[in-house]
Amino acid sequence: MAEIRFNCPKCSQLIACDELWAGHDIQCPTCQAEIAVPQNQAGASGNPLVPKPPSTPAPRLTAGTTQVARSSSALSPPIRQLAPKPQKKKSPLLKIIVTILVLAGLGVGGYYGWGWLRERQEKLNAKRREVEKTSDGGEVGHIANLYDVLDATEPGGRGLGGGGSRATGPRQRSGTEPRAIPIPADASGAALQAAEKNLPVIPAIWTLEVASAKIPEGRVNGMISGTNFLAETIRVEPTATAQVFRLTQGALASPDREFLVYLHLKPGETIAGHTWSVSKDMKATEVPQVTKRWKTNPRYAPLLKQFPAGYAMKLEFGPLTNGVIPGRVFLALPDTEHSVAAGLFIAATATAETSAAAQPAPTVAPAQPAMSASEKAAFEKRYGPVKR
Repeated sequence: MAEIRFNCPKCSQLIACDELWAGHDIQCPTCQAEIAVPQNQAGASGNPLVPKPPSTPAPRLTAGTTQVARSSSALSPPIRQLAPKPQKKKSPLLKIIVTILVLAGLGVGGYYGWGWLRERQEKLNAKRREVEKTSDGGEVGHIANLYDVLDATEPGGRGLGGGGSRATGPRQRSGTEPRAIPIPADASGAALQAAEKNLPVIPAIWTLEVASAKIPEGRVNGMISGTNFLAETIRVEPTATAQVFRLTQGALASPDREFLVYLHLKPGETIAGHTWSVSKDMKATEVPQVTKRWKTNPRYAPLLKQFPAGYAMKLEFGPLTNGVIPGRVFLALPDTEHSVAAGLFIAATATAETSAAAQPAPTVAPAQPAMSASEKAAFEKRYGPVKR
């Protein structure tokens, strides 16, 4: 059976229906408007074999009249709505190209951004190290805090008790040679060690070049095996073969971290006023042996590693007074963790100050009284004759 194709006059929807509905009213499937099916021009001559469309008792829709609702039992015209053409799918190749371009942009931005960030961080680190080197007064002065405490105990010094004027910075040295920290004779060891605890903590910088090594004007601190180190106890302990210089953090019996320097002195030498300068190339037998101790677990005993040579060290001792001795130290080990310790110290020591005048006179055994003849005879009878 032939079809009639036409557009809805309201919404322009393309509609197809059988030619039997030509001249009848139908409802647009899209906009629901009542429209009249146009006559089929091809079948206008009439075909006796084609039956006529069924007649309906309802009148045609005219102006000024009310349309009668169709019965639900009436036949619906066989209308087919022509679906619009499907949209073309986007090519997956385009999505892949866009994704690659986005990832490439992120990669280039991350590469150059990381390089810029690393360069900026290196500049900031270099600037911080330069400030640390110059903020402590350099090699031409000692720390002002230590002098304030020491001078406060010195009669007529700069302290408030002496009535003198107070300086605003460290004293200047008369020369470039390093010297030990002066300690007044009337200052107790406990007071000086307490003053040492008030010193600032200036980070030590690791290097194996003795010429460029810097001793910060603050408490002895640094790193041991990748862990921060702060010397809480500093001592010089004499042994049978050496004077052991100990920089300890934690308990002395089982330290958490510790440096030990075995100082070998010649007969008649003392550590007071003595200095050591050891470069990484020195391998002589008189080079002090260095040992580091550290704990990887607080429940276990500390580990130990010895360095007979290959390290860099500057060690200066001042005068020994009241059981304490001041000094300065820089120690850098050739390990992979760049262990280092540097700063000023006031060490306790068990080394006694002796002099010829202070030595006691030798003790003379008292003379034995002479035995009588009877006592002599009894003695010889029991022990034998006395040999002269």
